[in-house]
Amino acid sequence: MKVKKYIPPLIYLLLVLVCLAAVFLAGRLAKPPGGAGQEGAAPSGEAPSKGSSPEEESRPLFWEEEETEAPARPPFGKTPLKPGREDTQEAPQETEESPYVPPWILLASDIHYMSKTTHDGGEAFRQMEASDDGKINGYSDMLVDTLVEEAIAQKPSALVLAGDITHNGERENHLGLAEKLRRAKEAGVPVLVVPGNHDINNRNAATYFGSEKAAAQYLEAGQDFLEIYHEFGYGQAFSRDPASLSYFYALDDTHWILMLDTCQYEGYNQVSGRLKPETMAWAEGYLDQAMAQGVEVLPVGHHNLLSESRLYTVECTMENHQDVIRMWEKYGLPLYVSGHLHAQRIKKHKAEPGVPEGSYGVAEVVLPPYGMAPCQYGCLEWEEGGGMKFWTKQADVAAYAAAQGSRDENLLCFGRYGPEFTKAVVKEQAKKTINAMPEDLKEEMASLYSQVYFDYCAGNRVCWDEARATRAYRLWERVAPDSRYIKEMWQMAEDAKQDLHNWSRE
Repeated sequence: MKVKKYIPPLIYLLLVLVCLAAVFLAGRLAKPPGGAGQEGAAPSGEAPSKGSSPEEESRPLFWEEEETEAPARPPFGKTPLKPGREDTQEAPQETEESPYVPPWILLASDIHYMSKTTHDGGEAFRQMEASDDGKINGYSDMLVDTLVEEAIAQKPSALVLAGDITHNGERENHLGLAEKLRRAKEAGVPVLVVPGNHDINNRNAATYFGSEKAAAQYLEAGQDFLEIYHEFGYGQAFSRDPASLSYFYALDDTHWILMLDTCQYEGYNQVSGRLKPETMAWAEGYLDQAMAQGVEVLPVGHHNLLSESRLYTVECTMENHQDVIRMWEKYGLPLYVSGHLHAQRIKKHKAEPGVPEGSYGVAEVVLPPYGMAPCQYGCLEWEEGGGMKFWTKQADVAAYAAAQGSRDENLLCFGRYGPEFTKAVVKEQAKKTINAMPEDLKEEMASLYSQVYFDYCAGNRVCWDEARATRAYRLWERVAPDSRYIKEMWQMAEDAKQDLHNWSRE
């Protein structure tokens, strides 16, 4: 007979507790270091040495909300997102990457859009056109529609508008333009805008119906501009200047656009422009970061950087352009793009006379006025290896009009009509200054001036020797030797000794 051993209940209890402790310890050892919720967390980036990071910026003066729309960019230290990509924390899937293609953009300036809802084409409107500089206001809707459709067809990385986007800042024109630009955005082409001197707080805003010119509602402040164009650059910027309507936009990881508000409209509207000291300090902080990260930055603004014209010598170049030049060249920026002048220009800054042609200096491309014939816009592309190329392109208004089923002969033959219209406006203004001459000779003299003016604004070469050899010029010398038109023709010819449609950096 075997005797059973007796195990007290206390022993069973101790064995159970030991097992539970072992299970608990094993679970603790299996957890990742740092605790739950930290796996995959991105490290915080360093702020720029000057200025503040986008997360630390104080709330800007021109807007109340700081939320952004895709593809807004994260703070420095995190790789900027590419359009359409969401910032998730899922493990990346291995996919075959497409070859890298550098970005390219379309640029236009001085559209001076005028909606058909602000005029009826009547007497007051015609008087306004006759006293203007040759803008084709009557077909403004068709010109903008053509630009938008060509952008959609070409699919650039962005369509960039460098100010003076409306006739005189009329709210109705701003709203109508935004509606047209929305078509490009919805088709996948980002649109970036900044104001020009015509666009904000412009007391010249007007409508034209019948024989009456009437005051129109205009945008009174930068906040009004932001509310209308929030979806065209401002809501997608990775940083916005608290002191102006300037912002940074990332085309991709290594190419940024600095959209600059160079205008002065606080208190009253001014034709001349400048960059605020606060704006320059804000921009310099990000330029420091861009240089450290190997990012190319393209600044775009409305007013000019360099003295570009013998004809237009006031209120075109930024008042503090020397300070801006020093900042651009401190960071080795190759190019600045502007508008405002109503003439296609390309020029490189020289620190002093005699500097070799191959020496570095920031270049400036002044975009032609899109609202005037030949209705040109610019194309700019970056190349692998650091090259850049710029060229102009004429909008094919006739082709777009035909595709829309238009029967308007002016539109269907726009390649002829546009230049004839612009030259006719200028020619009639010149004819009024010529006295005691037969009408046919007045026509001949004024036609010479209008042709030189047209080529100058379009960026075409003007040959002064050929102009001086004409009978029309000899008539100017004989009849009106002291006329400003003789002096202006010489000034334009000196500025346009060669075609100014192309620029490149190897």
